[in-house]
Amino acid sequence: MTETRRVAVVGAGAAGVSAAFWLKRAGAEVTVFESGDQVGGRVQTVERDGFRFDTGAAVMPSTYADVLRLVDALDIRDEIELRGAVIGALRDGVVHRIDRRRPWTALGARNIPTRDKLSLWRLGFDIAKAWGSLSYRDLSTAARFDTETMHDYCTKHYPDSVRDNLLEPMTRALLLVEPEQTSVVDLFAACRSILVAGHTLTHPDGLGFFLQRAAEGLNVRLNTHAEDLLDTGGGVEIRISDEEGTRRETFDAAVLALPADPALRAYPGFDPVQRKYLENLEYSTSIVVTLGVARAPGGATPDPSSMVLIPRDIEPDLPVIGMGHNLVPGRAPAGSGVLNCFWMSGWSAAHFGDSDEAVVAHTVATVNRL
Repeated sequence: MTETRRVAVVGAGAAGVSAAFWLKRAGAEVTVFESGDQVGGRVQTVERDGFRFDTGAAVMPSTYADVLRLVDALDIRDEIELRGAVIGALRDGVVHRIDRRRPWTALGARNIPTRDKLSLWRLGFDIAKAWGSLSYRDLSTAARFDTETMHDYCTKHYPDSVRDNLLEPMTRALLLVEPEQTSVVDLFAACRSILVAGHTLTHPDGLGFFLQRAAEGLNVRLNTHAEDLLDTGGGVEIRISDEEGTRRETFDAAVLALPADPALRAYPGFDPVQRKYLENLEYSTSIVVTLGVARAPGGATPDPSSMVLIPRDIEPDLPVIGMGHNLVPGRAPAGSGVLNCFWMSGWSAAHFGDSDEAVVAHTVATVNRL
């Protein structure tokens, strides 16, 4: 920037902290407003009794180029861990594994007959065609491939064993909604994240480490509401509410790093097209239960999987269990395990009002049965 600009960033989650970091690096004078009491939004790490629990996502695939760019800007690449190459899928009480760094290991997985695995050449071909359009920053670049649902695509081109044991479980695990509700583009993006990424990125202190480090040196005002943004033509006027009261402050520009509903409340000035888009966005709702267990799954031969995909004919409401203890050393006491259980959006919405005790009891019973 040729001159210092005062910029407000509303929201101190992953999007807000990242935006503020790069704006400050470009020379702006940045103030971050966060209504909660800590930085990180849904990305938090909690420690209890020697266990480290990530309350939301626990890892990021190494194909997230923007994350690696941030890692390099923070000069912390030597601190992060590259892990999680093994993916498991449950069938007949056995976890069948694929090592992403050794794709030929899929040939030994018995949950899919060998003759059916040959059909996966089509998936590789279709992903290669869409590869240049699969941008995490803007998936509209893949609009021309958005011609059918993920379920219809899989039913048309693959045997039931491939669809039910591999492809549909991947998108259910990532999006937490059914394949009939998702685009085939979501399948291609899921394969890029889960199958193509050679590693996942994480840190011994948890995924929240990235944002905590990026937030160092930023001017972050916690427990502060920034609302009623007004575009004045030459800048932005914002109503600020905190323990000192309510007032209006002026900035040269503002970034709204918020989900749709809070963004609509914060800025009344969206044009009709933008407003309609934001009003009709649908979000997945997920109850996440993270369990610290005395003995890691696998007994004397621990299961190395970073996650276990669960087909919906086995368990329709719990699509994936993350194996947090396999992501990085120190997540659990020796021999113990961390199980991250992500419930489907439909089940979560129906049970969001249940007590924590009831949800945990149901989760433990389901995990024990599986």
